[in-house]
Amino acid sequence: MKTAKILVALFTLVLCTRSTQSANVLAIFAYSFSTPYSVVKPYIKALVHNGHNVTVISSKQLLADIENVRHIRVAAIDQVTEYVMNIDFSECLYSKWKESLVSSSFYYNVSIGILSDSRVQSLLHDKSEKFDMIVLEPTHSEAFIGFAEHFGASLVGLSTFGSSWLTDHLAGNSAPSVYRPVQPIGYSHGDSLVDKWNNWIYIAEEWLIDRLLILPGQLELFTRYFQLPSSRLFERRTSYSLMLINQHFSLGRVRSNVPNVIEVAGIHMAEPSEPLEPKLLDFVNGAEHGVIYFSMGMKILSRWLPKNIEQKMLQTFAQLKQRVVWKHEEHTMLNKSENIYLSHNVPQRQLLEHANVKLFITNGGLLSTIEAAYSGVPMLGLPIYFDQFDNVERMVKMDVARKLDINTLTEEQVMSTIKELLENPIYTLKAEEMSKRFRDQPTSPLEAAMWWTEYVLRHKGAPHMRMVEDDISFAPYYKLNIFSVLLARIAFSAFVIVLACAFVVHFIWKKLQRIREEPLAFYTSI
Repeated sequence: MKTAKILVALFTLVLCTRSTQSANVLAIFAYSFSTPYSVVKPYIKALVHNGHNVTVISSKQLLADIENVRHIRVAAIDQVTEYVMNIDFSECLYSKWKESLVSSSFYYNVSIGILSDSRVQSLLHDKSEKFDMIVLEPTHSEAFIGFAEHFGASLVGLSTFGSSWLTDHLAGNSAPSVYRPVQPIGYSHGDSLVDKWNNWIYIAEEWLIDRLLILPGQLELFTRYFQLPSSRLFERRTSYSLMLINQHFSLGRVRSNVPNVIEVAGIHMAEPSEPLEPKLLDFVNGAEHGVIYFSMGMKILSRWLPKNIEQKMLQTFAQLKQRVVWKHEEHTMLNKSENIYLSHNVPQRQLLEHANVKLFITNGGLLSTIEAAYSGVPMLGLPIYFDQFDNVERMVKMDVARKLDINTLTEEQVMSTIKELLENPIYTLKAEEMSKRFRDQPTSPLEAAMWWTEYVLRHKGAPHMRMVEDDISFAPYYKLNIFSVLLARIAFSAFVIVLACAFVVHFIWKKLQRIREEPLAFYTSI
């Protein structure tokens, strides 16, 4: 009886402890595609599982209901997304400024759609609402920082697209030497001085885009809806307590992170994957020479593919002895060879894990790249837009992939590249090595994300983790103050030398003039 009472007391204590540690979390996500929600969903589920009260502001269509989560669905997100998807991006994909104009319009309209929503306004004006933490996608969502200021809450960034100079800046990571652009098209991966100089100009141009095109609209919404001075946004903008970034150093990019930047690449794989359908499984199992998986991402993005790309791939695949699983919206195609299996819903992770899959032909989306690296499958990258170029380039540098230009590729190029990737063992070897490194972590990405999130909650925002810009500004960080002293001394010495030379030249010139005048005076007197 006494033992039972002790057990009941301990159980009650555990429940009480857990309830005192639970927090109110507000998460705001304005994604226009379903892919980022694959990263968000397991994180939100884990927060709920750990006893926290979670409210999520999101799209009506792209995020399914999560049990025990209060959802605030904003129809304006879907409306803006539908409008943007009908824009012809063919002229914007390779022009940073045109692309940024479209992006700034999207960010502004989706932000005003959320902030003007009646349920969101009710949340802001309800005096009983309390939140301890605000979770955001940090890139170009500055207007939502007002929620953290309004509720006096900690600010956490969940960067589903990895990192960039902007996320580093927001986290207080002032290290331009390892900056990554927001839009990598045109960014050089070379190591020469010219490459580094061009990249510095490239990042500076993106800084101008952020300041001139995107930030003014976000600042206007911040001041309008939260009735706060603009100076408060600039103060809170770089006060993220924690920045969770969807990348990992083993995937080809070593970074100099500050303590509040945590790498959680693969967090989306905490969600269980669907099994392969029996017909597809039989097709893969029966592949004597292996399987090539071909997927160019979501259906909604297929409009950006070159018109003749399907026929080129069909003709190439028909010449292969390998079987091909092609993620495609249609169940049949003209001139499709027998070695091709079409499916609009391929359980990608399960397929990549199959021992018979030897090659992944992909557009280089971040989640696809992470899954292929985890499974140790070499890649042929055909990047189209945004971060895909950088993702593929990193895999190429790690010798686990090859890259082709989707707009100019030929059947011969595709065939020779596929053969190179399949027949040269170095690609499979390097892919397997990368997989081993990526898997070798002390905790899962989701466990790491949760531990650090709750660390911030336990320590009231954990300001001791954050590097404040005033504490270590650009000049002292890179010892530019020392260089400035040296340059000042050199400049002063050069000035003295130039002044002395000018004096000497002036003196000699005067002497020469006197010498010229003296003979003339002599002959004149005669």
